[in-house]
Amino acid sequence: MARKNRRQQQQEATPPPAAESSDSSSSDSAPEVAAPVADLPAPIAPTTPSTDKPTPKQPSPKHIPSPTKQPSPKAISKAAADILETMNGTIHVKVLSARNLPTMDFGKRQDPFVLVQLDSSTPKSWATTDPAFHGGTNPEWTERSNNELELFYDASQLDKAVLTFEVYSDESGDELIGSGQLDASSIVQAQSKEPTQFTVRLRDVSRGSGSRGEVNAEVWFGPPVRKAFRAAGRASKLLDARDAFVATLCSIVSTVCNSVSGYCQLPTDFAKKHRKLSMALAAVLGIMAAGALTVFLAIAVPTMLVAFFTFPFWIIPFLATSFFTAPLWIPILLLVGLFLLFIATFVFGLGVTSRPVRRKGAFISNKIKHSDVGKRVVYEKMV
Repeated sequence: MARKNRRQQQQEATPPPAAESSDSSSSDSAPEVAAPVADLPAPIAPTTPSTDKPTPKQPSPKHIPSPTKQPSPKAISKAAADILETMNGTIHVKVLSARNLPTMDFGKRQDPFVLVQLDSSTPKSWATTDPAFHGGTNPEWTERSNNELELFYDASQLDKAVLTFEVYSDESGDELIGSGQLDASSIVQAQSKEPTQFTVRLRDVSRGSGSRGEVNAEVWFGPPVRKAFRAAGRASKLLDARDAFVATLCSIVSTVCNSVSGYCQLPTDFAKKHRKLSMALAAVLGIMAAGALTVFLAIAVPTMLVAFFTFPFWIIPFLATSFFTAPLWIPILLLVGLFLLFIATFVFGLGVTSRPVRRKGAFISNKIKHSDVGKRVVYEKMV
C-alpha cells in the first residue's frame, strides 16, 4: 500500500509527455506552462561587502603633471639689468648765467666758469663750461662758451640724480667761488625731454654757510651717448688734467723767475729807458724764434714719423756702429738731435691739444652733435 502511494506521487510530479508534431499548431496558441521549480537556477547568495577601503590606483608616470619651471637667478638678474639699461641716459645741463658772485681778486678781471658733476657716479661724470670772458660778478654763458654739458646717468649705480655746481674764477688760479646742489631725480625718473629751469644757491664750502650768489641752469633728460663717444669724452678730461698740471708747472716756473728777476735789474732799467729800442729788438728776436721753430717742426715731425716706424731697423744699428767706428761727436750729435726731436714733438702735441684749440673743437663738435644726422650717430635710441 505504501509502495502504491509512492508511485502515484512520482507520477503526479512527472510532467506529461510532449505532444506530437501534428498537434504543434494547436499547442502554440495554448498558454505557456511555468517551468517546474526543479529546472530554475539556484539563487546566488549575496556577498557581504568588504569593510576594507579599496587601494587607489596610482597614476602612471606619463600622466603625472610636471611642475611649472622656475626661471634661474641668472635669467632674473639679466632681465633686471635689461630693465635698468633702458633707464640709462644723458642728463643735459645748460648753464645760463650767475648772479651776485663775490670778487675773488680785487683789481683783476674775473672770468668764471662752472663745473657740474653727478654725485656718486663711477667713473666720475663731470663737465665744465668755458670761462665767461670779463664775466665779473654777473657772468653769462652762451653757446660759444660751450654752456651745454652732458653727464652720463647709469641707473644700475644710482638711485637718484644729485648734481653739484661749482663756480671757479679762471684768472685767480681756478679758485673756488661757491658750490651748490640740485636734485634732478624727478627729471630722470620722468625722462623729461623738455628743459626745466632751476636756480642753484651757492655757498662757501670751507665755512659751510654764507651766500655766494646763484646759478641759473636748464636741465633735461635724453638718450645715452654711444660708448665710443663716451670714451672720447674721458680722453678730453685727461687732457684737462694735463692742462692743470702744466698750469701748476708754469706757476712754479713763474715764481722762480720772479725770485731771480731781482738779479736782472740792470737790463730791466735799460729796457725802460729805451722802450722803443727794446720793443723792436724783442719783435725781431720773436720773429726769428718763430721762424726757426716753424722750420724745426716742419723737419722734426716727418723725421719723427720716420724714426718711429724705422727705429728698430736702422737707427739702433747705426748708433751702435758709430759709437765704435765714427768720431765721438757723431753719436753725440745724433743723441742730441733725437732729444730735441722728442722735445719738439712734445711741444707740438701741447699746442695741437691745448685748451683754446679744444674749446674751438668742442664748439664745432656740439654743432655737429645737435644736428639731425649727429643725433642719430652720437646718441643711442631710446627704448
